[in-house]
Amino acid sequence: MGPRLILMVLLLLVPACSRGGAGGTDRVFSLVPRPSPLHGRLTFDILSDPKTFNPALAQETTSTQVLGYLFRGLTRVSPYDGQIKPDLAEGWKIDASGMRVTFTLEKGVRWSDGTPLTARDVVFTFNRIYYNPAVAAAVRDILMVDGKPFTVRAIDDRTVIFETAKPFAPLLEELGVEILPEHLLSKAVDAGRFNTTWSVRTPPSGIVGTGPFLLKRYVPGQYLLLVRNPLYTPPRGLKQPIPADLPYLDRVFLRIIPNQNSELLRFLAGKSDLIGVSPSQVPVLTDAAASRAFRLLVRGPSQTETFLTFNENLKAPIPSYKVTWFRSRRFRQAIAYAIDRNALINVIYNGLGAPIPGPVSPANKIFFDPAVHRYHHDPDRSRTLLAEDGFVRKKGRLYDASGHRVTILLMTNTESPERISMAQMIQAMLAPLGIRVRVVPLQFNMLSTMVLSSHQWEMLLFGLTGTLDPHGNATVWRSSGFLHLWNPGEKSPSTPWEAQVDRLFDQGVATFDVGRRKKIYDQWQEIATREVPMVDLVSPDAITAVRETLGGIHPTPLGGVIPHISLVTQKARLVIR
Repeated sequence: MGPRLILMVLLLLVPACSRGGAGGTDRVFSLVPRPSPLHGRLTFDILSDPKTFNPALAQETTSTQVLGYLFRGLTRVSPYDGQIKPDLAEGWKIDASGMRVTFTLEKGVRWSDGTPLTARDVVFTFNRIYYNPAVAAAVRDILMVDGKPFTVRAIDDRTVIFETAKPFAPLLEELGVEILPEHLLSKAVDAGRFNTTWSVRTPPSGIVGTGPFLLKRYVPGQYLLLVRNPLYTPPRGLKQPIPADLPYLDRVFLRIIPNQNSELLRFLAGKSDLIGVSPSQVPVLTDAAASRAFRLLVRGPSQTETFLTFNENLKAPIPSYKVTWFRSRRFRQAIAYAIDRNALINVIYNGLGAPIPGPVSPANKIFFDPAVHRYHHDPDRSRTLLAEDGFVRKKGRLYDASGHRVTILLMTNTESPERISMAQMIQAMLAPLGIRVRVVPLQFNMLSTMVLSSHQWEMLLFGLTGTLDPHGNATVWRSSGFLHLWNPGEKSPSTPWEAQVDRLFDQGVATFDVGRRKKIYDQWQEIATREVPMVDLVSPDAITAVRETLGGIHPTPLGGVIPHISLVTQKARLVIR
């Protein structure tokens, strides 16, 4: 649900030109208008197979990082200034009440099978898919106002009206969710088969979108091949002419590899063209940069949120006494105080990162609350809180009031050596409290399924991508949210503080005044850091290594090193990573 980050954006060489109109004006950066030294092919590695090719069902970066090339929404987020820009929409008008927005679609946009995109596709996507209770749509939570869906209707082939029950400040950002083709998917929805439609077993020719690329081939465990969509219509109203052969690349080759170490070795061997760099990899890459003809680009603090969370689900298939521990605020706070975040940054990230005190990254200059409580490393405070909660330490071992020894399984994903190292450091930091932690690494897709479906886990070290607007966090923090990780599937709040968070998210979207919204979301951050269902840890700096053969490079903190792809793939959603 990364989730989460902005998503780490990996690259389309679409034009860096901008459009004006309803969303304002992007800065202009020109790509090199010549044949690529790569002969039209860009290669990079991804750490796991996608779980689905259906954008409505995608909730993890393993899927969204591929689907961003294939699908588009009505709007997008500019990677330069974070402003909302048109994408499939030509523009929009907001009425005086703030509850009715009229979108006009771009002329001439076609699905990759040649069928024209119309307003019917937009209405179908929202009314029949995102708002369909039979569809496991991860984004449904962020497309609600006061628990009510938007009213979506078409006036003609190019005009769609969205109406909300109350003013909804993040509407334009949230409408970056993917639009899907009615002519191909309506039968699956009618037959109740949508949740199994466009799975990873679907032939690539059956995946139809409006993005710059098509899925040409997928070999599980090996690679995905994307080819240029000849029917792609770039954004219009640009500040310079659009070459007829955009995007410049003919192919994007995504090699599936097992972990970050393999990814690094392949890049150093010249087998990939760019790599998202962990701070722990910087020393190796710095030494090799001059001789290997690549650059290290530091884009500044990321919005990625790395955290611990606990299984508070009363129906989870784990010992009930452990759920009782996890549902205790004092226990969660004790864990939060026991962790030395600066040590994690220095050891894991080589000092290239920052502690994050809560669910909003300090990189979010608009909504971060600098006064939010910070859990500094204080093991003595941890011991006091555990004692107040009835825990007893005997011969170096911690026991609860019923005599159960405190042992916890800490799960994280195998693809990230730095995350495994972080889990091992957390294991060592909790040991002086008498807590025995067993680290269990699992493959990312398997782990996300266990967390969200089978609920057979105890403590989790995971990450989320980030969103600029706090409402993107609704899918995690609303009690009914699809990514309400510590207790997914709730029909109503199980605690008073969760009910209060629900109310704050309702209030936060009902005003367009940024100052008022910030005060509301400051209250949410205060609750989040007091209750700590998620113990936020650290956020690494965003760093990318790029070969000198690539043109059009312009790193931005909100996008990638070729941020033009963000004009197509930047989504409002939060995903796990």
